[in-house]
Amino acid sequence: MANYKIHDNPVRDEWIQKIDGLKTLAQGAAFLLEFRQKHTTPFRQDYSLELDWGWIECKIEEKVAKLKHAELNDQQFLNNNTCGTNAQTVADAVLAKMDACTDKYEAEKLHINFRIENKPPIMPVNVFMDTDRILGTKLMELRNTDYYALPLAELRKVRGVRTITLQ
Repeated sequence: MANYKIHDNPVRDEWIQKIDGLKTLAQGAAFLLEFRQKHTTPFRQDYSLELDWGWIECKIEEKVAKLKHAELNDQQFLNNNTCGTNAQTVADAVLAKMDACTDKYEAEKLHINFRIENKPPIMPVNVFMDTDRILGTKLMELRNTDYYALPLAELRKVRGVRTITLQ
């Protein structure tokens, strides 16, 4: 457990300075994706932001949304990802991969990676929400058969779970 106050702390202050340094949409989007890969999701690489990662991610998303609004016109804002690719094309590609997927663990990774790489403000909400719903439906259909039939230790092994013990 962190040894500082939750709401007013030096970790948040440090991240606010980093976020304030983001001046372009390209910078902000890359920073957000890197943060998500390193500090969020079951595949995170770093657990050092135990109390603050959600708050920090929200502040980065806020900054990226403001940069997106400043740099994109209405047409781009509603139809493109922050990198300029057509959001529906990206969504269709991941939906095709999920449609071809027959393994529940692979489907899980597809869905999680879609969220890491495309959760708004990276992808327009109108495209993201529908795609996320379809991916989740397919994932649940694949999981529905005997998901918990394996013993817990074996299920963790198959899913590649890394168990962390707190001291």
